[in-house]
Amino acid sequence: QKRKRAQEEARVGRPDPKAIEKGMTEAVALVVPPGEQACIRSDEHRAYPRALNRLKDRTFDHEVTPSKAARTPRNPLFPVNRQDLMLRHTGANHRRETIAFSKTRAGVIERAALQWVFMNFMKSFSEKKRDATPAQRLGLTDHKWTVQDFLQARRFASRVALPTIWQAYYERRIKTRRLPQSKLHQLRYAF
Repeated sequence: QKRKRAQEEARVGRPDPKAIEKGMTEAVALVVPPGEQACIRSDEHRAYPRALNRLKDRTFDHEVTPSKAARTPRNPLFPVNRQDLMLRHTGANHRRETIAFSKTRAGVIERAALQWVFMNFMKSFSEKKRDATPAQRLGLTDHKWTVQDFLQARRFASRVALPTIWQAYYERRIKTRRLPQSKLHQLRYAF
């Protein structure tokens, strides 16, 4: 693995060693406004405390759960563990050893976004009870969405503000270093 990684890094460059820290900082900054306090639950990854320390204008209670703890509903990280499990279960491109990999970074995010809509707006919270969706429980919608509900109206990026990083993915401006001929999305009539 070390030899293969060295070859890959020689070909496409070394990944940013602070990528997780930067990504975590961006994600938390999106959901916790300046001046607010929030409880952040994570595993023991060392980049998370550093990311939270970057956000000096916010206060955090950081609860750490050992990664070896059983991934049961009693685990504080159960929602994210379940999301990861469902992403791997329903999308072949998210399994470890597969030929169904996503060709671009934007493709990975697009498929994950569809999964998030399905899990939050279309799928019952409980498989046994067939009850409300998570979005219904939060009052974001009054009914369980259908495919028609999801596709009924086009959302224009020029009319709906997106966080900067999401805008870049939406416009497919994120390059995939592994593809030397990675083309950027430049369709004039797409927006």
